[in-house]
Amino acid sequence: MSSAFKPVITQAGITAVFNATNSGLEANIVAVALGDLGWDPTASATKLKREKRRVPVGNGDQISPNQIHITAIEDGTQAGYWVREVGFYLEDGTLLAIWSHPTQPLAYKAPGVDLLLAFDIVLSALPANSINVIGNGTVNLAPATTTKLGVVRFSTDSEATAGSINNEVITPRGVRLHGDARYARKSHRHPWSEIDGKPSAYPPSSHRHTWSQIDSKPKTYPPSSHNHDDRYPSKSGDYPSLRARATTKADVGLSNVPNYSATSSVGDSSNTKFATAGAVKRAYDRANSRSLGWGSVQITGYLNNFDAVINYTVPNQHVMVGLYSYHTNNTEDRRWRVRYRSLSLS
Repeated sequence: MSSAFKPVITQAGITAVFNATNSGLEANIVAVALGDLGWDPTASATKLKREKRRVPVGNGDQISPNQIHITAIEDGTQAGYWVREVGFYLEDGTLLAIWSHPTQPLAYKAPGVDLLLAFDIVLSALPANSINVIGNGTVNLAPATTTKLGVVRFSTDSEATAGSINNEVITPRGVRLHGDARYARKSHRHPWSEIDGKPSAYPPSSHRHTWSQIDSKPKTYPPSSHNHDDRYPSKSGDYPSLRARATTKADVGLSNVPNYSATSSVGDSSNTKFATAGAVKRAYDRANSRSLGWGSVQITGYLNNFDAVINYTVPNQHVMVGLYSYHTNNTEDRRWRVRYRSLSLS
C-alpha cells in the first residue's frame, strides 16, 4: 500500500526530538507499528490501542525539510487483520507519531501474504531536518530523482505533451505525443537569404537538351509503321464489334445472380422478388409505430440462502426490472429477490 498523510505528533515525541536537537543529534525513526482498533488519537498517546505487529523500517528518505518517506514490510503469518492504526517509533521506544481513524481502515493484512507499506509523512509540527529514518535496507519505495533510484509514475497524455514535469517517466506513446506537439510542421515562410544549399543562379538559365542527352529513350523513334488488325474495333459506331468483344455476365460471375422482379408491397411473401426502398421504409415505419405494454411490477421471495447458488429465470413474456438483497457479515454473503413485470407488444 502507499499513502501520504499527516499523523498526530505525540507530546512524548516532541520531547524526544527536542532533547535530541539540543544535543546536536537527530531523532531516528526505526520501527512501524500496526494495530486493528480504529480511534481518534491525540497528542497524549504513548502507544497504539491494540497493536498487532511492529516491523523495522525497511528504508527511508527525506523528501523535504518537513516530509519523510518510509517503507517497511509486514511479513507476519498470523491471522489476517484490518490496519486501522499506525505508529512510528523512535530508537528509544518513544511513539513519535500516530495515525488512526474511527471508521476507515488503511489496509488489510492477509494471513501469509506480505503487506508492503509506504508512507510519505508530513511532520510540519517539528523543526526542519530534525528527523532521520534508519532502515535495514529490505525495501525502498522512495520517489525517484535524476540522481537516485526509486518509484516513479507514468505521465498522462497531457503531461507528456506539455513536457514540463521532471519527476515522471514517459511511455513510447507519450514520446510520440510530445514529439508531434513540439516538432509538428507549422505554416511559415523563410526569406531566400535563410535557405541553405541553394543554386548559384535561380531560376536556372534557359537551356535545351539534345536527343543524345536523353536517358531511357525508346529503341526506335519514331516507332515503326504498324496496323491494327480486326481484333480491335477501329471505326466510330462499330457497336456490334464492341458488344462481341465486351465483357459478359459470365466473365464476372453475374450469370449466377437471379434476375428477380421488384415489389413495393410490405405484405408480399414471395421468395423470388426484391423489395423496393419504399417497401422497406413502410415496413420499418410500421414496426417502429408499435409500442410495448407493461404489466404491474411483481417481486419474488428470497431466491437463495446464504452460501448457496442462485439460479432463477423470470416467467415467460416478463422482464427483470430490479433486484433487492440484504447482506450479513457472518457469512459475507447476500440473499436476493427479483422485481419483474410482464411485457406485451401492441
